[in-house]
Amino acid sequence: MKLLGKKHGKNVQGNGPDKKTHHNEELLFNYVFRFEDGEEHSFTINLDPESLLSVPQEPCKGHDWTKLGHNQCENCPLDAQHDPHCPAALSIAGLIQEFVDKFSYETAEITVHTKERNYFKVTTMQKAIASLMGILMPSSGCPVMANLRPMVRFHLPFANILETTFRTTSTYLLGQFFLMKNAETPDFSFEGLVEIYKNVNMVNRAMAKRIRSVAGKDASANALIILDIFALDVPLSIEDQIEGLRPFFSPYFESP
Repeated sequence: MKLLGKKHGKNVQGNGPDKKTHHNEELLFNYVFRFEDGEEHSFTINLDPESLLSVPQEPCKGHDWTKLGHNQCENCPLDAQHDPHCPAALSIAGLIQEFVDKFSYETAEITVHTKERNYFKVTTMQKAIASLMGILMPSSGCPVMANLRPMVRFHLPFANILETTFRTTSTYLLGQFFLMKNAETPDFSFEGLVEIYKNVNMVNRAMAKRIRSVAGKDASANALIILDIFALDVPLSIEDQIEGLRPFFSPYFESP
């Protein structure tokens, strides 16, 4: 992630695999924050178009709080000998550093630029940061968050619960279709999706502890809470959430 700080500010780079991409065909998400006092921040996230892993523009500098052993997730499969720093923590380190002095309730005008279209919303810092984290952490190389990576290609900034339910369940079912085509056993009961989000919840909780150990104010930590609401709801009420989508499919049940 390339981060441009306050006007005339510094550049900070997020995490990603050190690999060549296909002739500058990376997927780009550019978030621009504008505050009432004229302060402006711009974040550009580059993703490899096939792997959907983040593509670094500059070397990423680790911190004590990004070390793998610092509040390490209880379900983390990584080893500090091979991965000295948590990839998910590295991916958001620049974001945390830039907004360390922001409260969650502060508002800003957010414009998100992609190749296909632009999005605009006036919202709180916690919601805006949550939207960025929704790209950064799944694309970071974290093996637990990797299950959410397919959704990054069709990232919807500031999605509500209904939209997130549709995107999540549709993505999961398409993944099961591909497994079936690969002669593997698919899961159409969403049991696997429930397990995915139980593990995501563990990552979110551990990451919130990391952030609180370094962030002076609460915008970034509360952004993770917003992301975690859905992760908590899936194991408890995924069937109820899906039922809310049933009316949209009424044409499927109508006789020709």
